[in-house]
Amino acid sequence: MRVLHVIDSGGLYGAEIMLLHLVAEQIRLGLSPTICSIGEPHLQEKPLESEAIGRGFSVNKLRMRPGLNPFAAFQILKLAHQGAFDLIHSHGYKGNVLLGFIPEAIRRTPLICTVHGYTSPRGLHKQRLYEWLDGKALAHLDRVVVVSAAMLAHPRLQQVDRGKARVIPNGISPDNPLARALPADVTPNLDPQAVAFCQQGFTIGAIGRLSEEKAFDHLIEAVHLLITGGADLRLLILGEGGKRPELEALVARLGLAHKVLMPGYRRAAHNYLPFFDIFTLSSRTEGLPITILEAMFAGIPIVATKVGGIPDVIEDLVSGLLVPAAEPQQLANAFRKLYSDEALRKRLALKAASIACQEYTSAIMAERYLALYRELV
Repeated sequence: MRVLHVIDSGGLYGAEIMLLHLVAEQIRLGLSPTICSIGEPHLQEKPLESEAIGRGFSVNKLRMRPGLNPFAAFQILKLAHQGAFDLIHSHGYKGNVLLGFIPEAIRRTPLICTVHGYTSPRGLHKQRLYEWLDGKALAHLDRVVVVSAAMLAHPRLQQVDRGKARVIPNGISPDNPLARALPADVTPNLDPQAVAFCQQGFTIGAIGRLSEEKAFDHLIEAVHLLITGGADLRLLILGEGGKRPELEALVARLGLAHKVLMPGYRRAAHNYLPFFDIFTLSSRTEGLPITILEAMFAGIPIVATKVGGIPDVIEDLVSGLLVPAAEPQQLANAFRKLYSDEALRKRLALKAASIACQEYTSAIMAERYLALYRELV
């Protein structure tokens, strides 16, 4: 079976890493997947493309002007038809919007998508228009996959026929270089500043875009509460995004310049996990973040908010600590509990690693997608 994966990636974050794991497993299962990577004309090679090509995957780079572009949609369909692909699998709103409104009689090739999550920006923002269009486009796709059952309640999925909706949790492989954490004494190609910062003492770590939905402002405020309460710890946030100026201003205003480090996007950020004493995810909204699975496999204790599919993966006080979203004090309380209890940290981390290996592997994920593909092909 030939599968064309369509994605417009902004880095090597959750959706991109999930796709790389899925493609690797599909090759193992005997499928022939190709990644159609969308990008603007000035881009040379995107991180996803470099990683996929380096792993020997088939990649087609499609450059197009930004915005709604019917010509690009037909370029994708031309690629699908000429390559005799049995199915198109879209990852993200760009592919959904480009292809979802094309009549099935013209498209001919079955089209499914995976909804990895929504950013839900505030105020006037073009992203809100794209996500609104995405919600309309989803109603025309042959199947719509969400990565957690909680996502089915999202307003933008209400127009999707429930007979066409599926829940397939993300998965990664502990044997895959993109998931395997390095021993703490091995630091190839890691940022020496970030490593040295963590080695100064107890470190809370976070990985993700500096965007509204990640709520890093709440995380910084929680760390400030701990430090003013006498805790000797620091915070490392790996990622880049539009919220950087606001977050830097917050760090300065709270007097945390020597306690918070935001060095930017770092490739293979999971390799920094062994330097974290706690991994945290403070998001306002999520699907099923790959970073939380990476932390589980790496054996790092987790504090996360009760959003999206996170409560499906992490059980409070069993495999991690869960707190309400948008409550920095609750986040600080959870950090304090782990900060002062090494035995609890170890117990939660061991249980989380066991659950990840049993339920959230890329092999299980790929088998579920294959069953879905067979419904359509």
